[in-house]
Amino acid sequence: MKMSDTHIDHVLRTIWTAKEDSHSDIDYIKSLIEIDNLEETLAEMAKSGLITIDGRDVRFTIQGEYLAEKIIRRHRLSERLFADVFDAPPNTYEQLACSFEHLISPEVTESVCTFLGHPKVCPHNRPIPSGKCCLAYTHEVTPVVQNLTSLPVGEGARIVYMLPSYQKRWKQLHQYGLYPGNEIKLIQKKPSYVVQIGETTLALDMEIC
Repeated sequence: MKMSDTHIDHVLRTIWTAKEDSHSDIDYIKSLIEIDNLEETLAEMAKSGLITIDGRDVRFTIQGEYLAEKIIRRHRLSERLFADVFDAPPNTYEQLACSFEHLISPEVTESVCTFLGHPKVCPHNRPIPSGKCCLAYTHEVTPVVQNLTSLPVGEGARIVYMLPSYQKRWKQLHQYGLYPGNEIKLIQKKPSYVVQIGETTLALDMEIC
């Protein structure tokens, strides 16, 4: 069986996602991907030195993990681009990202990341691996996605994502309408940040902002 690069990328990306969920067994990987003959594919990838298989346990080799990280970065940045800039719905931006991730070069990937403001997470709130551009962050390009603290008082914006470190607060914030997709307006910054969501006014601490 000869595997295409696109096919390999898809499987590597799925194994990475399973690893994030603290799973490495074949059955869990199967639950995340729709592909025929997955076990044969994994066996071929093991022969190629991308993964190791011990019983039902699948692990990256150093080479496989390096390639998977690059794929994940391109894919999740592509999702952010189509979701945030083009306002594509989830089913659309996921499909577009699957195609776009194979087309962009490392240089274009860095440009997309800088343009978006070096986002930390994808629209599904999974982490985006950092690149060289993130380490050498500059403000030469005004990012489309910015922190709430950068919003001028009196202006509105749409929430596109919230950092994973605040997941425990999401349920409470969600009740007030503070979640991705909703529009808010910044009322004041001092002595505390106050935002308006619909008819609701809410004070927020600096960490969340």
